Amino acid sequence: MKKKLLFIMITFSLVFGLSACATKKEATKVEETEKTPVDDNSSATVAVDGTTSASIMPENLIADYKPTGFTSSDKKKALFVVGDPRKYSVNYDLINTAMKHFEDQGVEVQLRDLYDMEFNPVLSEKEFYYAKDGFGEPSETIKTEQAFVTQADMIIFAYPNWHDTPNAIVKGYMETVFAKQFAYKDTDGGLEGLLKGKVMYTIMNAGFLGGGRGYFNDGVGINDDAWFEYMEAFRVLDEDTAGFWGLESKGRFINDRTPKNNAEDFEEKIQILRADLITALDKDLLK
Repeated sequence: MKKKLLFIMITFSLVFGLSACATKKEATKVEETEKTPVDDNSSATVAVDGTTSASIMPENLIADYKPTGFTSSDKKKALFVVGDPRKYSVNYDLINTAMKHFEDQGVEVQLRDLYDMEFNPVLSEKEFYYAKDGFGEPSETIKTEQAFVTQADMIIFAYPNWHDTPNAIVKGYMETVFAKQFAYKDTDGGLEGLLKGKVMYTIMNAGFLGGGRGYFNDGVGINDDAWFEYMEAFRVLDEDTAGFWGLESKGRFINDRTPKNNAEDFEEKIQILRADLITALDKDLLK
């Protein structure tokens, strides 16, 4: 009897153990599948983003644009500093639309896509003293970016609105590139900006800031009070930042009225958005 009971227990343990192993293998398989990276340009990635708050472009409407860069000509020059890894986003569509329009108007465009560059936004201890106090020499990377800033007449920062300020990679660019003795210096009367004669502008796609599009005078009746409150906060931030470096702030183009990803009239609405951006650029920067 004891032997029979022992045999039953051993058999049960083996069956249970094999079942557990099979379950574990299946779970591991699922887990590994979920962790498998997906190509950024694939429809799978777009579908995943489409279930979140990300504003994305249908594949047939993505209008990629590569600017030609700066030359030694006397043409006006616009430097685009971009912090968005999603080439298929509505935010990046605004960037592509703006760059193409600038070049169509005879303005040279240099794109600095910080994610493509794998730009390191972290201000290391060594770089901290150069950036804040002007001690030592900048790295070769920072020298390259400072050369582009020096050539530019217009500096356009472009990023999605995540926490109402430049996202980390763009903020890191600001902190490391616009250093003391390059962008500003001490004087007897206080700090003096060294980049005079240049202008600063921001292009930003947003979630909900009141439902406007453009800047101060562009509320649309969803919640104009909230829109203008946000615009005032951005105005203070932009004018303080630009003034610190000696630039003139020309404000922002903010889109807070993105069509839903599955909207039937998405194409019509995105064309209106592009046209609104071009109108704002003409008014703010190209008039």
